[in-house]
Amino acid sequence: MNGKENSIKQALEKIEVPEARLDAIIEESFWETAAAPVKVKRRNRWMPAVATVVLVAGISAATLSAAPALANYMAQLPVIGNVFSIFAENKHGVAAFDQFSEDVGLIQTSNGITISIDEAIYDGTKLTFTYQVASEAPLDSSAYLSSFPELLEADGPTGGMQSEVIDGVIAGIAEITHLDEDAEVVNVVWEPQVLFTEEKAIAGDWKFEFAVKQLAQKPITLDEKVSSDGVTVHLQELTITDIAVNIAYQQLVDPAIVEAGNFVEAELIAGDDLGNVYRMPFNGGSTPGDALTAEDFEWTASLRGLDPNASILTFYPFGHISGPAIDPKRVEFDALEFNLKEGTHRLIQDPDIPEPPPFE
Repeated sequence: MNGKENSIKQALEKIEVPEARLDAIIEESFWETAAAPVKVKRRNRWMPAVATVVLVAGISAATLSAAPALANYMAQLPVIGNVFSIFAENKHGVAAFDQFSEDVGLIQTSNGITISIDEAIYDGTKLTFTYQVASEAPLDSSAYLSSFPELLEADGPTGGMQSEVIDGVIAGIAEITHLDEDAEVVNVVWEPQVLFTEEKAIAGDWKFEFAVKQLAQKPITLDEKVSSDGVTVHLQELTITDIAVNIAYQQLVDPAIVEAGNFVEAELIAGDDLGNVYRMPFNGGSTPGDALTAEDFEWTASLRGLDPNASILTFYPFGHISGPAIDPKRVEFDALEFNLKEGTHRLIQDPDIPEPPPFE
């Protein structure tokens, strides 16, 4: 690799992300596989923001058009199976994505590198799609594509890409957080420019444009507040889709905590009546313009892979107060129990908060 190529690779791999805010997202935004482990290196690439793009007239017409060559291409690939299953947390998550995702079926080849976009799904919170990359020569774990996909409607969401190389083929998943429950369709543009490997950089001419319809939603107003140690968590709205349970909430922080130079992060885990416990990673957060402090973040978090037999889902807020002059302090709150069958909810005082499942 020459000096120019090396500098490009280093720049791509050293995107700065605020660790205090995004560690949880980086850890959890893609779901660890529950399938048999694959002895390959998993590569994560995260972007702090996606640039706003001007909507191109007619882009929606470039939607999910199946390429006739895709079936032949897929038939020649190693048996990877459902790419969602490589990254999904559990079998329920795999089944939901498999059932409700849209077939994109786009494929392009340039300079001996073939890229296909297989399936996509958007639930009003996240746009997720799977892709594969094949070369005339088998790829190894050093291989990755430059350039991130963009949503034309997006205004600075977070997102990332994750991939594994299996039998010489990249299997990947891309995700962009876009919080817009009113969007019926989102438009995606992805223009990879270079495939990097340890040996060389292969420039190519690939460009994908497609649109994805939003899944049906069931927004439910919660409007419940729980408080402890100068921090309030305002549980605002619950949205249930075919693939995820999304919850919107805001942390409200006593100004004295912020004036002392401290930071607050309020998080959630969930448990159902069958004994399952679920991590709920952040989708992203921002401080509204009328907030009293810079720490009054509005967050959304998602649970994917909910057991379809669950009747009760309980959300357990907790948080951490940290700063340069104090030891980190954990804060726990009352829980919110939601009846999935009846659509009702109630607060539970002083709950026993379950241990979250371990990272794999």
